[in-house]
Amino acid sequence: MLPIRKKMTGSKTKIATGGKGMASDQITRVINHAFLNELKDCNVALWEDVALLGSYAQEPFSAEWIEQNAGPLLHRLREQMSCQFRLEETFGYVVGPGDIQDKNVTKAIGQHVSLMLHCTALSEQLDELEYCGKLSSETHEMWRQMKRLYESIMEHESLERRLVAAAWAPILPEAANSVEHKRPIHQEAL
Repeated sequence: MLPIRKKMTGSKTKIATGGKGMASDQITRVINHAFLNELKDCNVALWEDVALLGSYAQEPFSAEWIEQNAGPLLHRLREQMSCQFRLEETFGYVVGPGDIQDKNVTKAIGQHVSLMLHCTALSEQLDELEYCGKLSSETHEMWRQMKRLYESIMEHESLERRLVAAAWAPILPEAANSVEHKRPIHQEAL
C-alpha cells in the first residue's frame, strides 16, 4: 500500500472522529467517486475470487475443498487485493481541500490495511499447515477464518459503496441512490 505523505506546510490535519478532531500528520483524503467506482467495476478477476470465497464460506464446510483449493485462492486474493487497494488509494482516495478528513474515509483506508494483513496471515498460516502436514486436522478452523475474511471484505465494500453514493449525492441525487443500492459486482457473478 502507498504510504501517506505529510503536508508540506507542516500544519497538522484533523481526522474527524465523531465531531472531535485529532491532530495527525496525515493529509486529507476525499473520495474520487468516479474513479473509485470504475476501479471496482474493472477488476473482474478479484470479484470472481471474492465470489468464490463467499460461495465456499456460505456452503457447508468442505475439508476436501480447503485442502485442494484454499491455498491458491488465498494467494490470488492477496495479490489482487494488494493491487486493487494501491489503485484505490492512488486514484479513488485523492488529496482534497480542508483540514478534516471524513471518519468513513479514514475507516475505509484502514480497512485496506486490516484486510491485507488478515488475508496474508491466513495465506501464510495455510501454507505452514500444509508444509507441516497438519492442514487436514485444521481445515474447519481455516474455513471459519476464510468465512470471517469474506465477511470483512463485504463490510468494506459496503462502506465504500456508501462513500461513493454520498459523494454523488450533491451532484446527481438519483445517481447516488442507484450506486448505493447497486449489488456489488462480485454478487452479480453468482
